[in-house]
Amino acid sequence: MINIYIGLSKNQISSYERIIEINKSSKNILISNKTLKINTLSWDEVIYANNTFNNQSNNTLSAIKNIILKIKQYKKIIKKLSKYKNCKKVTLYFTYVEDILTNYLLLTFNKNVKGIVVEDGTLNYYSHTIKSLSKKKVFLKWFLSNFYGVRFKFYKGHSSGIELSNVTKQYVRMPKLSLFPEKSEKLPFPSKSVRLTNSALIIGQEGYINQYGEKRYYKSLEEMIDLINFHATKKPFDKIYYKPHRNGKRVNLEWLNKKIQNIIYLESDVSLEDLYFDTLGSKAIYSFDSSALLNIFLELEEKQRNKLTFNILLRYNILLEPVFRKFKFNIYQ
Repeated sequence: MINIYIGLSKNQISSYERIIEINKSSKNILISNKTLKINTLSWDEVIYANNTFNNQSNNTLSAIKNIILKIKQYKKIIKKLSKYKNCKKVTLYFTYVEDILTNYLLLTFNKNVKGIVVEDGTLNYYSHTIKSLSKKKVFLKWFLSNFYGVRFKFYKGHSSGIELSNVTKQYVRMPKLSLFPEKSEKLPFPSKSVRLTNSALIIGQEGYINQYGEKRYYKSLEEMIDLINFHATKKPFDKIYYKPHRNGKRVNLEWLNKKIQNIIYLESDVSLEDLYFDTLGSKAIYSFDSSALLNIFLELEEKQRNKLTFNILLRYNILLEPVFRKFKFNIYQ
């Protein structure tokens, strides 16, 4: 049995490595980039991309360049995987089928491939299909990938790929709350304690800039900062952190510093969850609808959960409201 894992983020790789601890008998191959820390003992083979998989494009031209760069990297990765093209038992572990490499490996690479979805975000908890994406973005991916010889197929059903006939199941943190619970298994994750600090953490979601525009994102972010300032009137925070998402156009730091003096901007390939538990320990966390809030809450020892405040300014994905209410997060609308 050959298992191929597409590791686009550190959090994703950590989930894979916990799954491997349970299923140790197969050959495990990781596709990743060198900026992401891995446990080398978990992997029989690692195929590295030359550049990060992150997408921080800020206009159509840079988006095209980014897609082309990724496709060229993916072609090299596919070439290294070619020896497995005719294997009868291949399982692909991935997060979403919209990614060009995932799409190719799952739908074109080998007719015997079976897929397993692994949660890395909130996608598994609300309805999302190819129609949810920008038509321009989908067309660019389809046209450029096929032009460069990496076939991209339009998929049917949920963007995680869980509805595809060759996808057998999904690992998620909350099987009962996920879409398609009948195909869901609990993703193993650790229980951790944290040394709390009198600080606030803003979890950026810059992908929304690309999706809905800068004007809306900055307006929403300003509202979040107003909320933080209101909370700080009772007891000021010693520090306020802003951690951007790995994808999306970067926030203007000059604008951010004008809104919050001495804000600490955290640009890092280390996963937010690792940063939080190892370094930050903020007692108040703010975001629009980031999955990182759920991850931190669920991994945190139960006795510590009521010592933190999880604050959601629900400005984008209202479909996640029932999930956040389940865990009694503070929701502002």
